Amino acid sequence: MNRTHAYLLLAILLVLMPACGDHGHPATEQGSKDERPTIAVTHWTDLTELFMEYPLFVAGASGRSAIHVTDLADFSPLSTGEAVVLLRGSDGNILEFRGGVSRPGIYGVDLLVERAGIYEMSLRVDAPNLKDVHELGPVTVYAPDASFPAEDDEGEAISFLKEQQWKLEFGTMAVAARGIRQGVTVPATVQPRAGGDALLTAPVPGRIDPNAGVPVPGARVRAGAMLAQIAPRSDDLRDAAGLRAALIEAEQSHMLAVQERARAERLVEARALPTRRLDEATAVMAASKARLDAAQERWNRFEALSQSGVGSGESAMFAMRAPFDGVVSEVRFTAGGSVEANELLMRIVDPDRVHVVGAVPEMLASSLGTVTAGELILNNREPLSLGKPFASSPVIDPRARTTEIRFALDNRGSQLRIGQAAVLRLFVGAEESVTAIPESAIVDDGGRPVVFVQTGGESFERRAVQLGNRADGYVQVITGVESGERVVHRGGYLVRLAAMSSVIPAHGHVH
Repeated sequence: MNRTHAYLLLAILLVLMPACGDHGHPATEQGSKDERPTIAVTHWTDLTELFMEYPLFVAGASGRSAIHVTDLADFSPLSTGEAVVLLRGSDGNILEFRGGVSRPGIYGVDLLVERAGIYEMSLRVDAPNLKDVHELGPVTVYAPDASFPAEDDEGEAISFLKEQQWKLEFGTMAVAARGIRQGVTVPATVQPRAGGDALLTAPVPGRIDPNAGVPVPGARVRAGAMLAQIAPRSDDLRDAAGLRAALIEAEQSHMLAVQERARAERLVEARALPTRRLDEATAVMAASKARLDAAQERWNRFEALSQSGVGSGESAMFAMRAPFDGVVSEVRFTAGGSVEANELLMRIVDPDRVHVVGAVPEMLASSLGTVTAGELILNNREPLSLGKPFASSPVIDPRARTTEIRFALDNRGSQLRIGQAAVLRLFVGAEESVTAIPESAIVDDGGRPVVFVQTGGESFERRAVQLGNRADGYVQVITGVESGERVVHRGGYLVRLAAMSSVIPAHGHVH
C-alpha cells in the first residue's frame, strides 16, 4: 500500500471513529425521574467558535455542560484557562459558573439555578493567550413541574464531531460579499523574458578545453562567467597579424575594384569602351566586396572573442561567457570534444523574470483591449496574481487560430518553471460585489459542485451550488448558500466521507 492510500485510509478511519468513549447526553442530577432535553448552542465571534451542550435548565436541578472552544486562527482546540458561564436575571443579578479544561478543547462547567425565569446568557473564555466573550441571548429556567419542550430533531444533518474536526485538516469560513470581476480562462505557458534566453554556439571550429569543467544543467551562472574554452582548429585564427593584413588587402582590392568600375562606367557612356567591359568591372567589384565582408567578419569575430582568450600563440583559446545572470538549461558538448563553427553548445535562461503567455482564441481576441488584470491558476495552489498585461499580439496564428497576451512576472525563487503549462484567467471590466466563497470549499460530488454548510458545531448540510465568476481564489455563488452562513473550506471531502458512512456517532458528550 502506498503512502497516499495509507493516509486516505487513516483519514476515513478517523472520520468514522467515535470521537469519545461515551456519547450520552450531559449528566443531570442523580435521581432525576425524567431526562431533560439536551440544548446545543453554536456561536461564532471573530476569534473563537463555541459549541456548548447542556441539559435544559430546571430550577433547583444541577447539570454539567460540555463547552467546546475552537480557536479560529488555526481551528485547533483551546486547551488552557477556564470557561465562565454568566446568567443575568431580570433583577440585574448575575449568576456565575466556572469550569476548567476536562480535555483539550472541552471545558466542563456545572450549572445550578435555583429560581425559574428568563435569563440573559453569555460565556467568557479566559485563557492566557486568548480572551473572548460569546453573547448567547435569552434562556429559560423552567419550574420543576413545567412541561419541557421536545428536543430538536436535526433531521438529515451530517454528523462530524469536534474531536474529529480537531484531528484532521479542517476549517470553515463565513459566506460574504466580495468584489469579483468577470473573467475568462485560456491556456498559458511560462516563457523566458525577451532577452532572457540565449543559445550559445561555437564561434570557430576547434576542440573544447579538456581541462575545463562542463556546466551542469540547472547550475546558476553569473553574467560574464566562463562557461567553456575552445582551441581553434585553424592556425590562421590564432594569427592576429595575418587576419589584419588580409583585411587591409581586401579593403584595398575592393577600393580599386570600385574605382575601376566607375572608370569603366564613364568610358562606356562616352562610347570609348564596349558595354561588356562595364559588366566585367561590376563582377570584379562584387567579388572583391564578398572577400572584404568575409575578411571583416573573421577579424570582428577574432577581435571580440580574443578579448577573453587565454595566453597567446599556440595556447590562445576563444572563451564562451554567460551573457546574463541565469541558469544553464541545456548542454551539448563534452570536455575535449570537437566542435564545428556555429554548432549549438548550450542554452542559458533567466528564470527570475519570466513572461506568462496566454493563447487567446480568435473569438475572444476583440476583448483583449478590456483586460484589466490576470491570474495564473496552478494545481493545488492559490492563484498567482499577475497584475496588468504588458503586451498583446495583433496577429492571429493561422493554424491555432489564437493570439497572444503577455504578463511579466517576478519569478525569483523559481516557483514556476520555464515551459510550464498552466491556466490563465483574464479579468475584464470592473469589480462587482457578489456572494462568494473560497474555491477550496467546492467539492466535486459525482460531477456536481457542492459545499458543506455548518449548521451547528457538529452538524453539516450538503448543498448543491451554482457557480459564477472566479478571482483571487474565490468563486461567485449564484444559488445554494447565503451571506452569513459558514461553509467548510478545508476538509470538505472528509465531511463528504462522513455523510457516506453508515456509522453514525451518537449526539452529545460526557466529560
